[in-house]
Amino acid sequence: MRQRQTLKEQIYKEIIDGIVSGEFKGEQILNEQALVERYHVSKAPVREALLILSSEGVLENIPRYGYRVVSFTRETVNDIMEFRSALEDHVLIKAFLSMRPEDLETLRAVISDDTRDDSNVWQHWDWNMDFHLKLAAMADNEYIYRQLKTAMNFLKLAYAQFYWSQWNRTSIPNDLKNHIRIIEALEDRDLDLARLYLKQDLKDFCME
Repeated sequence: MRQRQTLKEQIYKEIIDGIVSGEFKGEQILNEQALVERYHVSKAPVREALLILSSEGVLENIPRYGYRVVSFTRETVNDIMEFRSALEDHVLIKAFLSMRPEDLETLRAVISDDTRDDSNVWQHWDWNMDFHLKLAAMADNEYIYRQLKTAMNFLKLAYAQFYWSQWNRTSIPNDLKNHIRIIEALEDRDLDLARLYLKQDLKDFCME
């Protein structure tokens, strides 16, 4: 049975969703009291959520002023993508050694969702994230999985800022073709080709 979210978790999610939707912009100041009134809760869960987001680098705590939404840069995005490239290449090599047919079916199921015509840009992002995390889970290393998930969550926030910015509108590449190629290479037991397609998939997301 799924546990209900605590107030702290609800506020945390609301703030994250606000950044993704473009409601909270980079450099915008979030005021604790204003959030208390907005969500009709006490100060404690709001403060806890804000402190967690600050510890994660999403917000910056400015004493006696508020919490500033961190403005991500292209350099930050490219640094994270460099980290992902090294990490996911290792993951793919390790997962390849024990990969079963049912694992490939799991990856194909994600692609099946990604072909829907009614998806929006953020639904597509979630499917892309799901593909890479499911692949990472096959390496059977919980620490690696958590690090990759954290990196991809940061990237979603960064791309949200770029996407909603009127002066710097960006789009998310259609990476479905790369995912299909990765799976086909794995089915053919061609690790080198799968690594090549994974590298191309990640390269398409870098921001020059």
